[in-house]
Amino acid sequence: MEDNPKTYFVFNERSILISYNCPTNSKLISNISNTKKRIVTHMNDSILDIVQSINSILVIFDRTKISADDLIKKLKRIEDTEDDLYKYNKTWQIPVCYDFKYAVDLENLAKEKKLSPSEIINIHKSKVYDVLSMGFLPGFMYMGFTDEKLHCERKEIPYLNIKKGSIGIALNQTCIYSQDSPGGWHIIGISPLDFFDLKSKNPCFAKPGDKIQFIEISSKKYQQMKKENSVKPMYK
Repeated sequence: MEDNPKTYFVFNERSILISYNCPTNSKLISNISNTKKRIVTHMNDSILDIVQSINSILVIFDRTKISADDLIKKLKRIEDTEDDLYKYNKTWQIPVCYDFKYAVDLENLAKEKKLSPSEIINIHKSKVYDVLSMGFLPGFMYMGFTDEKLHCERKEIPYLNIKKGSIGIALNQTCIYSQDSPGGWHIIGISPLDFFDLKSKNPCFAKPGDKIQFIEISSKKYQQMKKENSVKPMYK
């Protein structure tokens, strides 16, 4: 049985909010992801959509097939089940070039944190991160949690255009910009992969609950992979 305390709210006439009342950590993210999978598997006929966040799940249901009270009862029963099938999320290996040409904030961030650029890179790539949630762009991944040595506020003046594939850090998280976009995260690298592909069956290959491991590549390798334009994300 999962040991994260939670509360069930009737959010509106066609949705239930499951709110987890505990600190956000890897175990919580995994539990939320597993719960979402159970709901999809066991209640797919009456569920219209499920929105997962860092500490909650919004379940949107078909009122013609189930009432809010009955749905809450079923959700509690589903959450009380244990099934090893739902406990295995993928760990994706993401190539990243940390060259100054693309890591436009790396040098200044290193000075601010009183570390060398190499230390910033080594600290960043040494951890395996949880995919916490998706947004604010399609395929944009919020990942946590960074080493305390890398914690920093967002930039005071955001960039008007950050390149697709850019790797950012802010607060205690790291992210990947899936598209060219304005943004206020500190940019410390770039990946040649596509993180949102409308032509794919699953446009976003990673999902909340998965893990991300950054693999350093050279600027030459980055250019080569971008030119090939057919490199797929790897997982283990």
